[in-house]
Amino acid sequence: MARLLLITAAIAFLSSHAMAQTGPCSAGIQDPPIFGVVLDSPVRLSFKSTTYYPFSLPLVTSEGSELTVSQWAADYQLASPVCNNQSVSLGDLAPGPYTVKWKYKEDLGSSVFATFTFAFTIPEATPCVPGTSIEPQSPAAGQPVSILYSATFRGFLQTPDVAIDGNQITIDQSAVIADPAFPGHVPCARGIVQMGSLQPGYYAVVVRSNSGAPMSDAFVVRPPTRGRAVRGH
Repeated sequence: MARLLLITAAIAFLSSHAMAQTGPCSAGIQDPPIFGVVLDSPVRLSFKSTTYYPFSLPLVTSEGSELTVSQWAADYQLASPVCNNQSVSLGDLAPGPYTVKWKYKEDLGSSVFATFTFAFTIPEATPCVPGTSIEPQSPAAGQPVSILYSATFRGFLQTPDVAIDGNQITIDQSAVIADPAFPGHVPCARGIVQMGSLQPGYYAVVVRSNSGAPMSDAFVVRPPTRGRAVRGH
């Protein structure tokens, strides 16, 4: 039996406006884009973004924990948007935090006209706690909200599909069964969906998978804090 030994973190940067539309990418219009990372050996990074430009294949460069992926755009636009769906190898990375900058550059030049930033961490060996959590725990309007989820004896291989229907957030995450590498080993799949600022209110979250029971959570986005006016005397 083939053994799947991996931890996955999938980061989705989505705006509520983008998720309400349909488009060439599988999860709709991706603006901002979706990033996903599979923490295997080697580490692989995926990127999905809606664009009106044809792009070159991506080129990866690195300097310490700073990773840069560059693509060069053609000197013309398309009539309809297309999905720039890419996957690159980042090589074997040591545990620790990493930052990726995915850059769109002009054709035959070095001028950058768009940069998308993504941060992830390759964890040390830590116990796996299945379920979901919200960061920050009590977000305010205007703050990005991260939904973290993990599952034991599973592996996440693809970027999640995310949808918002009113105050219901649904995350569809495909998964496969992961076998232990040795007695007592617990494989762990980890995912993160990071969303742009949400309107104040109550939000219910469900993470669905083709392998395992759904996971649920909820959180409240607080109205923005208003500073007190100072009256002169």
